[in-house]
Amino acid sequence: MIGISQSSARRAIIDIGSNTVRLVVYNGPPRSPVVVLNEKVNARLGKDLGRTGAIGEKSMRTALAALARFATLLRLQGVDDVECVATAAARDASNGPAFLEAVRGFGLSPRLLSGEEEARASATGVIAAFPGARGIAADLGGGSLELVEIDAAVPGGIAPGGITLPFGTLRLPDLRALGQQKFAAAVRDGLSARGWGVNGHHGGRGIPLYIVGGSWRALALQAMRVLDWPVDDPHGFELAPSEAMHLARQFAKGKLENPDPRISASRLATLPDAAALMAQMVGQLHPSRLIFSSWGLREGLLHMQLPESIRQESPMLASVADFAQTARVSADDAVRIAEWTAPACTQARTDADLRKAASLLALAAMRTEPNMRTEEALTWALRKRWIGLDMRGRGMMAMTVFANSGETEVPPQFTKLASDEDLRRAIGWGLAVRLCRRLTGGVAGGLAATSLAVEQGTLVLTVQDAVRPLYGAGNGKDLKALADWLRLGCRVQDAQGSAIEA
Repeated sequence: MIGISQSSARRAIIDIGSNTVRLVVYNGPPRSPVVVLNEKVNARLGKDLGRTGAIGEKSMRTALAALARFATLLRLQGVDDVECVATAAARDASNGPAFLEAVRGFGLSPRLLSGEEEARASATGVIAAFPGARGIAADLGGGSLELVEIDAAVPGGIAPGGITLPFGTLRLPDLRALGQQKFAAAVRDGLSARGWGVNGHHGGRGIPLYIVGGSWRALALQAMRVLDWPVDDPHGFELAPSEAMHLARQFAKGKLENPDPRISASRLATLPDAAALMAQMVGQLHPSRLIFSSWGLREGLLHMQLPESIRQESPMLASVADFAQTARVSADDAVRIAEWTAPACTQARTDADLRKAASLLALAAMRTEPNMRTEEALTWALRKRWIGLDMRGRGMMAMTVFANSGETEVPPQFTKLASDEDLRRAIGWGLAVRLCRRLTGGVAGGLAATSLAVEQGTLVLTVQDAVRPLYGAGNGKDLKALADWLRLGCRVQDAQGSAIEA
């Protein structure tokens, strides 16, 4: 069975950034925490740093008022597990120490992260969201840009040599005001001076670039809108370098037609500068593809707190299992059905967890009104945030849920997410789940007294005498539908091998 750690304990991260001051409270499974409160204030602590070297008075008042509120909320909610961190603005400002001392007056214990610690925390968030990831994590904040190489083969998953550059969204307007050529030179020279990019020994040539940061997520939302992407959540969204370059250059012009309504006005204002920087990063690092991550510094800090045993859990199974519990479906239910259907389900070696998660979602859909099942479950598959699930996985999960309802025609939007071969395989998964749940009800006794096998080109369903009444004409149709899809014959027999008729 699946060992997924569960917890109802609330944990909080306060992130004092150069642009925003944010409180996020989490609960749910430790390996895939669920956000229960997310508040931010655009304090713009780093706004005046380039001109005065200090945090401005207005920005400080705004930030301190927000932090006083956050401290009060946490006290009223009884949240004791709180990690408060400060990044570039507090690190670089001449009055940063005085600001942090004022924060301590609210009963908080702010930790000033170095540039390297900030980069490693963001990279850890990416590693937590994409198990086994190898590439470059790039986190764009208000005051700085962090770059660090991640590699699952390296102890801790993070290679040495991460850097922080002064290319945050609050500083980009002044850099771009110098003109395109000088802006490009500033980025190139900044990377090169730290040993990165075309002229450095570090670089992303031929490996993925994992994109972190609110302004870059806004860019992803706009790109998804332009491309008519079927998934709403930018987490896990991918772009080829050529497509990213084309869109970044277009967005950098600042004339966005039909902007995505989910992008806030403050993020919309930074999007052209963030796009201009992205174009330079693609040109300098030459990545194989760009992958957007909604997990970064805050989730990285949470992940660092976990014992190694929990870190090794699948975030996808943890998140889907936690969600499915509301429908009284457990991860163990999915494992039992996955084992029962295994003889009829082909899968890639790395897809075992995906098939279990797809089965969980298909089972959860059965707890809703029949006329709403397919539509609601597709909304879950395509629009809800699932950590650890890529776009291919989303397409296959959605197709499994669709086929579980008896539908085998592939909706056109699914073909943008997964290949025809993957979608065909997922239809087989869904038809197998449909047969299993409609025959056995998903109960342990029914599963134990029935079985599925493939013998000499025939899909064989065995039903023991003790549960013979479970099998009827409807199950026969489900069996034939699955067999036809797999291009097999079908047969129903008792434990002695004698044929059973519906």
